[in-house]
Amino acid sequence: MNKEYNYTIEHPGAVFMERLQELGMSVKEFAVRAGKPEKTVIDVIKGRSAVSPEMALLIEYVTGMSAEMLLRWQSEYDAQQARTRMAINAEDISKWMSLLPVEDIVKNGWVPALPSDGEMADSLLRFFGVVSPKAWEAYYFRQRLRVAFNVSIKDSVDPYALSAWLRRGELQAQDIILDTPYSPRALKDKLPEIQFVLNNPPDDVMDFLKEILAGCGVKLIYTEPLPSVTVKGATRWIGGCPCIQLLNATDAYENYAYTIFHEIAHILLHGRKDVFLEEDTPSSEEEYLQKEAEADAFARKWLLM
Repeated sequence: MNKEYNYTIEHPGAVFMERLQELGMSVKEFAVRAGKPEKTVIDVIKGRSAVSPEMALLIEYVTGMSAEMLLRWQSEYDAQQARTRMAINAEDISKWMSLLPVEDIVKNGWVPALPSDGEMADSLLRFFGVVSPKAWEAYYFRQRLRVAFNVSIKDSVDPYALSAWLRRGELQAQDIILDTPYSPRALKDKLPEIQFVLNNPPDDVMDFLKEILAGCGVKLIYTEPLPSVTVKGATRWIGGCPCIQLLNATDAYENYAYTIFHEIAHILLHGRKDVFLEEDTPSSEEEYLQKEAEADAFARKWLLM
């Protein structure tokens, strides 16, 4: 795979030197006119020092070059250098991309289809909000994402697809602005209404539930499915707000009403730092199992009332 992070932006010192040559002005003469040590000027020309705002103005006064243009050039050069320092090992990113469901991610419209592997890699890293596959692994595999009480998603059926599904939900949550802060009392008060809606679902039941929960300060997110993602739902706090993430089709799994109450239970009964994934292969952690049992009991109670 060809990693396409090849940039050709020159240091603005090179353009500065070209301008001096056009004017027939020596470095020494410029240094005298600018009131700067000759070594300082040489360091800029050689790219060893950046063109500072002060130096940009001195160059403008003496040579007529635009200070704003020089500073923009310096900014683009600095960004290029940062990308170079972040250069990703081609083998690492090729392996990472081969494990991600890239075609399905593109099909769902989460990232655009791009012509080259390098552009595709850049788009995926931006989608996940990480700078490298190693950073992605640290977040999703090394217990940085608190899932099922310190059990990373590495143990899931397809952790690569699951990470994409979770990230999509996170981005969806960030786009939702609620007018009402979370209120456990309001959520408890709405449980009978939620129960009625689930027992007598209107055609727009998903939007109806979303509106009810929004009034309690809870974000309900419907995310497009990925073929190998087996979760029925996920509950977590994103940006200080409780969020329930579900598949965007009610026929994607059985016991839809049960899942809704199960996720609500996690919000009402458990901590803000907990992340719950309702998956076919749950954790064996004792604390996790206990909290899942509590959520199960809560859901059964409201379904039988």
